[in-house]
Amino acid sequence: MSETYHRVIEASAVEEKAMLPFIVNRWPVFLCREEGTIHAIINRCTHAAAELAPAGRVRRGSVMCPLHGARFKLDSGECLGGVNYKPLKIFPWRETEDGWIEVAVPDEAPGMEHLPVKALV
Repeated sequence: MSETYHRVIEASAVEEKAMLPFIVNRWPVFLCREEGTIHAIINRCTHAAAELAPAGRVRRGSVMCPLHGARFKLDSGECLGGVNYKPLKIFPWRETEDGWIEVAVPDEAPGMEHLPVKALV
């Protein structure tokens, strides 16, 4: 599956702990920054297909789903705690010389398993 980088937002606009949702080439993605590091993650909880951003919370290296509190590691997408939900999809990203964040998403449209419930209704 091939991926292409898409320009999303200026890096300076991604504030600490903020969760910014985007649709990038039809893929639901959110960007967040914690301790100076930016993360690009699918905007869909693997537990109940809820949108994580903008209502979720970022803290201590993880994102918490606003629906039922499932927590996932920002760097790997791995589910934390005793629950065994599938990991979140993490997207490659880069900062351009002119200060923009570009996120790489698959060229193919996302399947239903990658879309939040809100997008399926």
